[in-house]
Amino acid sequence: MVSSRAQVALPPLAQLIDVVTGDVHEVTGQTCVIGRERAATDVTLRDPNVSRRHAQLTYTGQDWSIEDLNSTNGTLVNNRRITRCPLRSGDMVTFGLSTFEFRG
Repeated sequence: MVSSRAQVALPPLAQLIDVVTGDVHEVTGQTCVIGRERAATDVTLRDPNVSRRHAQLTYTGQDWSIEDLNSTNGTLVNNRRITRCPLRSGDMVTFGLSTFEFRG
């Protein structure tokens, strides 16, 4: 008897959706670094106001949180500057001049 395993792509754990362009950034790991430097981030943004390593999303198995990584221009959640805070689906997250809807 021959068995085969089908490779099935897992759905993203969360998404960041650019509110201007509609571009979707899928977050597939339990941590996700957002920033300008491609080699050091999971989600790379082309915004000169975004730091190389700007912020990190973390999933604990139950909840998402976001932490600013000492970025120059800060991270905002629902227009409030944060250092670390929980995230809920529908929250608006701003890095530099780029705003995203978080879905997770």
